[in-house]
Amino acid sequence: MVRLLLVDDHRSFTDVLGLALGVEPDLEVVAVAHTTDDARAVLAAAELRCDVVVLDVRLPGGGLSLLPAVHDARARALVLTAHPRPGPARLAREAGAAGFLGKADPLRDIVSAVRTVAAGGTVFTDATGTAPHLTPRELEVLTGLAGGRDVTRIASGLGLSPHTVRDHVRAVLAKLDARSQLEAVVVAERLGLVAFDPEGEPESEPLADLRWR
Repeated sequence: MVRLLLVDDHRSFTDVLGLALGVEPDLEVVAVAHTTDDARAVLAAAELRCDVVVLDVRLPGGGLSLLPAVHDARARALVLTAHPRPGPARLAREAGAAGFLGKADPLRDIVSAVRTVAAGGTVFTDATGTAPHLTPRELEVLTGLAGGRDVTRIASGLGLSPHTVRDHVRAVLAKLDARSQLEAVVVAERLGLVAFDPEGEPESEPLADLRWR
C-alpha cells in the first residue's frame, strides 16, 4: 500500500484528488495539509509515515521549500502545478522532486505518476513544449510585452523606433504561432521564455492591455 500526503492550499482540489486517489486499491491518503507548517508537522509525525508527498508548487511560503522535510521523512515528492513551465520544472528537479505534472493532466496520468514515484522512478511532464529560437532583441521585446508595455514604451526603453519594434513583434508572433500580443505572452509564459520567479509569478508588471498599437 502506497501511503500519500496531499499538500495544497486549495481545499476543493485536495478533496477531489483525495477521493480519486483513495479509490485506488493500492493507494491510501493518510493525511492532507493546507499549509507548509501543517505539512512539516505531518512529516515529522512517525505514526503518519508516508511514501509519496503530492504537493502544490505555489503554496504560500513556497511548495519547493518542503522538499528537505520530505527527504528527511524518507518520502518522495510529486509536485503539481496549474501552470506547467520548464523553469519551475527544472527548479523542482534540481531541488530533488521525483515528479512534476500539471494539475490539468488527466487523472490517470497523476495516478500513474504517483505509482512511478513510489516505485523509485521519476516523471516530468513534457506538456510545456519546445521553445522556438528568439533573437536577443526579440526576447527583449517579448519581455516588454509581458510587462504590459505597449510598442511605444518598448521602443523608448530600447532606443528603437516604434516601426522597428513592430517588426520584432510580428516576428515573435510568427515564431510563437500567435495571433495577438496577448496570445504570444501566454504561449511564451507556458514555454518559459519570459522571466519568472521560482513560484511562477512574473518579475515584471502584471499583464495589461496588449492590444495592437
